[in-house]
Amino acid sequence: MIGLLDSLAAMDEVRAIGKSGGVAFSERNESDKSDIDIFVFCDRVPGANKRLAAVNALGKSASEIKISEVPSRFWGMCDFLTIHGTEACLMYFAITDMNAEIESVLNACRLDREDEYFYPTGRCATFLSMHSLCDKDGYIAGMKRKLSVYPPELSKKLYQHHKNKINDEEDFERAVSRGDVLFYHATLELAIDHFLQALFALNHCFFPSRKRTIALMDGFAIRPAHCGERLLQAIEWGARPETLQKSYDAWCALCEDFLRLQR
Repeated sequence: MIGLLDSLAAMDEVRAIGKSGGVAFSERNESDKSDIDIFVFCDRVPGANKRLAAVNALGKSASEIKISEVPSRFWGMCDFLTIHGTEACLMYFAITDMNAEIESVLNACRLDREDEYFYPTGRCATFLSMHSLCDKDGYIAGMKRKLSVYPPELSKKLYQHHKNKINDEEDFERAVSRGDVLFYHATLELAIDHFLQALFALNHCFFPSRKRTIALMDGFAIRPAHCGERLLQAIEWGARPETLQKSYDAWCALCEDFLRLQR
């Protein structure tokens, strides 16, 4: 991967490069074949030919190269390649666009999940856990400092927005009365999503995604007792018609304990 980083950093437009989540390259085990997401922050995104030339500089070590022509909404201009059996995604962003995105989150302009899967606060969480691989002007370091202080107003607005949606009594009761597991599951899934976003906001923690959520919230100072265990129990009981009421009772108790934290 060192050759790839050198090739990317050599482009004049590139100001910083970071690896999202997980561990640094030096800490990866040889058996770790998970894909690698690399953020490339630029004054302006280099053209397709220039990005291809940077990847081609790796020679035979790079294969399955796919260079994009059109940026995606959330992941910038994405290029893909495989290096020694490991898949890598290179996500190019213009710094001005990224700055505007971060500000829109911190100013509480984007309180909901977008396109059914993207959490705006997840971008902030990604920066905080990002491994800096190249930082010519201190862009990544500066963003980490900026995001190290969670805006109190963002916490308040996210909490207020999501706490009111953690218990859709009408849909829950309809699903329970009908013994409709799939309807109940859909209702509980939405409720859990709002619950988690409210809980993370209350603890001044940027909600990253639904990955490793219980491990994260188990470390929170502000949470209902045995929060993770109770959440999983509600899900388990929600899998059979005869235990839907039991699941909903457990969910109501968890929600009540959660809301009581702010009273």
